[in-house]
Amino acid sequence: MKKIIVSSIFLVFLVAIGVYYYIPKTVNKSIKGVEYQLGTGHDQINSVTIKIKGKLHQSLLGKRKFVGLINVEGANYPNPNKNRKLEIAFDQYGMGTIVYDYFKNGQPKIESYGIIFANKDFNKVTIEELREDHNGKGWSGKDGWMVTGPANSKSEALVISNELMKKNLYNKLK
Repeated sequence: MKKIIVSSIFLVFLVAIGVYYYIPKTVNKSIKGVEYQLGTGHDQINSVTIKIKGKLHQSLLGKRKFVGLINVEGANYPNPNKNRKLEIAFDQYGMGTIVYDYFKNGQPKIESYGIIFANKDFNKVTIEELREDHNGKGWSGKDGWMVTGPANSKSEALVISNELMKKNLYNKLK
């Protein structure tokens, strides 16, 4: 009898943990940060507010998926699709792609804003902004543009970016 009670309590505990991870968590963040260009000689920053609103789904295996809206207010390169819902699948290192797919005039469209890195509770975020240049749309660790929060300066932002991106970088960002 005692064995059945202990087994039942253990089973209830396992089910409770599974339900906790399976139920999507609401994310409603407004993070003060900066938009800046990497590299030396690029000292200008723009104050921004990163607004993240949606649901964070986590599987029992730890895979995260965000469904909702991301908007960067105050950026020189604003997200033109800020009011479109998106779905971001994060990899094991906290990296996901901000891609919008939709139809316009009956034609399918796909637009990418950037690559996002976020900690588990979205309190720290950094975005590699994909920008148009003569080679097309892209980003470079040498002189690419970033949005990072919470941060008030480029140096604070670089600490957060290097922390969030450490498993994806060969060299620290400067």
